[in-house]
Amino acid sequence: MLLGQLAEGMRAALAAGDVEAVRIAHETIGRLLGAPGADAAGVIDLAAERTRRGG
Repeated sequence: MLLGQLAEGMRAALAAGDVEAVRIAHETIGRLLGAPGADAAGVIDLAAERTRRGG
C-alpha cells in the first residue's frame, strides 16, 4: 500500500512539475524495494500469516 501511495504521489508531483518531490519519492521507493529483509515471498503469503496469528 505504501509503494502505491508513493507512486501516486510521484505521479502527481511530476504532473505539477515538482522534480525534487519526484526524485525523493523515486529514491524512497527504491530504498523500500531494496531494504534488507524485504522478501516478496513473505508479502505474497499474507493470508497464511493472518491465519497463523488467529486473524
